[in-house]
Amino acid sequence: MNLLALTKLAWDLEHEPGLLDRYRADAGPVLAGYRLDDAARQAVLDRDAHALLAGGLNPVALRNLLVLLGIPHADLYRGDHRSA
Repeated sequence: MNLLALTKLAWDLEHEPGLLDRYRADAGPVLAGYRLDDAARQAVLDRDAHALLAGGLNPVALRNLLVLLGIPHADLYRGDHRSA
């Protein structure tokens, strides 16, 4: 996983005006702007905390990313929120 790209994505979604709304409307074009490998891209789409953590993403960046994507803190590692 490209950890720098994942960390940048998490930061950008929180700080770049309109980016989170664009991601929510259509994640594909937003993710295409980051150098993510297939595993990282799928883990973000699935909101898969386990895969992102196992791939080395910083736990704080992971928490920020998933909370922005709508996963409550208490549910970060439950795994039943993944996309179909």
